[in-house]
Amino acid sequence: MSSLDSEKIRLTETVQKGGCAAKLPAGQLREILKKLNIQKPINLAVGTEHMDDACVWDLENGQSLVQTLDFFTPIVDDAYDFGSIAAANAISDVYAMGGSPKIALSILAFPSQTLPIELLEPLLQGALDKIQEAGACLAGGHTIDDDTLKFGLSVTGFVRTEKAWTNSGAQAGDILILTKALGTGTLTSALKRRELNDAYLPTLLASMKQLNRAPELLLGETIHAATDITGFGLAGHALQVARASGVAFEIAISALPILPGARECLEQKILNRAHKTNWDYVQNEVCFMEQTDFSRSLVTDPQTSGGLLLSVPSARAEEIVKLLKIQFPTTAIIGKVVAGNPQIIFNS
Repeated sequence: MSSLDSEKIRLTETVQKGGCAAKLPAGQLREILKKLNIQKPINLAVGTEHMDDACVWDLENGQSLVQTLDFFTPIVDDAYDFGSIAAANAISDVYAMGGSPKIALSILAFPSQTLPIELLEPLLQGALDKIQEAGACLAGGHTIDDDTLKFGLSVTGFVRTEKAWTNSGAQAGDILILTKALGTGTLTSALKRRELNDAYLPTLLASMKQLNRAPELLLGETIHAATDITGFGLAGHALQVARASGVAFEIAISALPILPGARECLEQKILNRAHKTNWDYVQNEVCFMEQTDFSRSLVTDPQTSGGLLLSVPSARAEEIVKLLKIQFPTTAIIGKVVAGNPQIIFNS
């Protein structure tokens, strides 16, 4: 194969799993991490203890360094779009900590025997454009020849130490805000199966390619806790915040923003392996007031480059939503934080 042919090269069909749905099951990973004797130096303000989005290192000068790493297999067929989405997804972890991304290093595994090397240019250009849009720079990387295409970034950012966001500060009485609509897991599964209505693709791509630049919109606002919603789904990532904070969440299914076509795909049971592993991870700490196949599938849908989940003071919630809607029009208040054992209560 020596030339680029978008009709013949369907990147999603070169892999078994795509995007953040390719993550190892959260429950298995959590149990393995518990068994490791991981050292935590005093400067490591955030490490592996709460499965947060990135690590935070106190530089002792009022600034902290934010470091993250993320890569995955193709979630869309176009190389440029794949590079853009992979970059936006990796950079999101820095935003989820309240930080500003500055440096990116690429991680690339490329199957040179089965895909044309020319694909690298649009893939890397897509990533570069997104990195530069974030105000960061591509400073290097590492590439290997492999059987399956994989791409992502290691991203370094910075945050004022007292302004760093974590997933462990949610407080009873807080309001929960979600910045992007759900449904990328089922929609990309439909894409891979060639069952996605073409009308739904532009909105899907736009959502996954959008940078989570919420910290820039919320300067001066208090954010008690934050995380980005990716491969473990809304239920999985929300539960990690609830556990880390020692509180319970009440979330209204009817309030959840949903991408066009996602309801249709979920009701047709277009699912992937992560829907099951995500449910296995949360089922003992999730309660539905009225459970349906749709509601369960929606909250366990593995997101790729999903939105931010924010826990904010109730007095500022409406104003924060207004600020976020400037760039994230699907932003919605989806629930509240209540006292109690860590769990997620889904209301209708």
